[in-house]
Amino acid sequence: MTATNETYLPTYEELYVPPINLTSSGLKAGAPYLGVFCDKESKEFMLCKAEEKDPRKCLDSNKQVSLCASKFFHQVRENCAIQFTNYWMCLDKAPEGQMSYQFCRKTQAELDKCMSEKMNLNRPEVGWMSKVKLHQTDRPKPVQKQADIQSLPEAASSFKEVPEALDSLKRTNNRAL
Repeated sequence: MTATNETYLPTYEELYVPPINLTSSGLKAGAPYLGVFCDKESKEFMLCKAEEKDPRKCLDSNKQVSLCASKFFHQVRENCAIQFTNYWMCLDKAPEGQMSYQFCRKTQAELDKCMSEKMNLNRPEVGWMSKVKLHQTDRPKPVQKQADIQSLPEAASSFKEVPEALDSLKRTNNRAL
């Protein structure tokens, strides 16, 4: 899509969402729970993005996902701060900087227990995020514009009626194929 002077571009204020100040290990530690906690908002955004084909129309749902993530990490800080910190620090200090879960199963179990008891969130089974799920939405389906298709001219009944063919025949001394 090419932008012109008439193309609406959102302002900075419309785009701004407060940042989530976490390191990559903190995001990785909370990712499974975040996926469950913000599942509805994420699906709304992805549905909007797939149907609208214009990111400007999905700014509100994008903001909802970001605000949900912010709300999630604030609740984690209020309820399971120690367990969460221990877990992300273990991931951060994993050998060779790989942030591998295999070295942090003990701190993971502590966080799983806290999240289950205090936030009623259980770690999803492996592959849960990639399962196909039906999503119910209140958002109306966008109306697809019908493309203006120009009608093609009637086909010639003989190749001799086509001007280009006549010109070609003249150049080849009327030798038809």
